[in-house]
Amino acid sequence: MKAEGRGQKAEVLCAIAEALRYPSKKPFRFACDEAAAFFDEVDHVDPTGLEELYTTTFDLNPVATLEVGWHLWGEQYERGRFLADLRALQEHLGIDSCGELPDHLTVLLPTIAADPENAGLREKCAQAIEKILKPLEEHGNPYRHLLRAAKEAVL
Repeated sequence: MKAEGRGQKAEVLCAIAEALRYPSKKPFRFACDEAAAFFDEVDHVDPTGLEELYTTTFDLNPVATLEVGWHLWGEQYERGRFLADLRALQEHLGIDSCGELPDHLTVLLPTIAADPENAGLREKCAQAIEKILKPLEEHGNPYRHLLRAAKEAVL
């Protein structure tokens, strides 16, 4: 992939990560068709309603948690190893976890943006996103658009 294409993909990954953080304000729009669909669906929602939607979608619903390792291994040893390896990689790359676990999608997407040649990490992330996406698709949750955009950008 050309450096310019990698740079654009990295920007999209980081923008998606930012949009997937707990909403402290209206999320900013960025150029991505799937993301545009998300913003269109939540445009009328006030900030309090967006906070509630985020909480019920990701924090109170374990099948849609944004912790990638949990979707891949649950609480098994492999997740612990994955978390330790990610923390080391993120420290090496200078990625700030902002208080989240290293496998949280909002931390993992910028990690992939900074290390785009890591095919194994991209594949693991895509597998987990598919699992997160399934219940969101079934219920027509607006966040499904951001997860689709994340999966596309990761692969």
